[in-house]
Amino acid sequence: HLDYKSMHNDALIALTRYCERERATLCSEVKGESEPPPNVFFLDGPDGGTATALIDRGDFHARQCFVANRHQSTCDALRMKVPEMNVVHATAAEALTVGAPLSIDNSDATKERAEEETNAHLRQDGGAFANIDFTSYYFDGCGGFPPHITNMLSAALLRDNCDCNKPIAIGYSVLGGNKDVVTKELVISRALCRIARQRGMRMVHALDDPERYGISLDVQKIGGSGGGGTFTTWCLMEPR
Repeated sequence: HLDYKSMHNDALIALTRYCERERATLCSEVKGESEPPPNVFFLDGPDGGTATALIDRGDFHARQCFVANRHQSTCDALRMKVPEMNVVHATAAEALTVGAPLSIDNSDATKERAEEETNAHLRQDGGAFANIDFTSYYFDGCGGFPPHITNMLSAALLRDNCDCNKPIAIGYSVLGGNKDVVTKELVISRALCRIARQRGMRMVHALDDPERYGISLDVQKIGGSGGGGTFTTWCLMEPR
């Protein structure tokens, strides 16, 4: 599992750097300005594996790393690696700007659950990271319930202050191994396509052409505990 997670941390680093270069070119050519250093939002555990990879292998500064976690003890551990204000005791959707809910399942139970989650998020006055421009997102350990993942994606990507000319990298994991994983990925990918259209952008699957983005050809979508406990993939939202 550690090798699998390390592989995808490296994918996060590569895609963030790719987006950073593309944004810098755009900023220089169009605005004649310098693009600020990239900010990365991710979910992490108490070991701070992703934070450590970004700082040690990716050469990111700790202040470029932003994390949300629902467990106070994990937040306390993560604050040993990144600045205190960059770690919030909250869900990803609570930490980020809330976007419009996406209906992807017609079952009453799914609708009710998604509506409850969305209403809870809408009651927030604004997440701690609501006004931060993120170059990349890594939603790891999200579980296997697609509406929960699409709610996080909506919160992150449907923001009034987003620039549709700036590429964004998005990675997410689905737990549960091979069970219904193709259907779950399809549901989430379609949601990302709808989000991209709403923003005037397009969505591409980064692992279809890993060399273009500096990702290793050996990266595996399915791995983790037991060789198939987690499915992880990477997408890019790019200007049309």
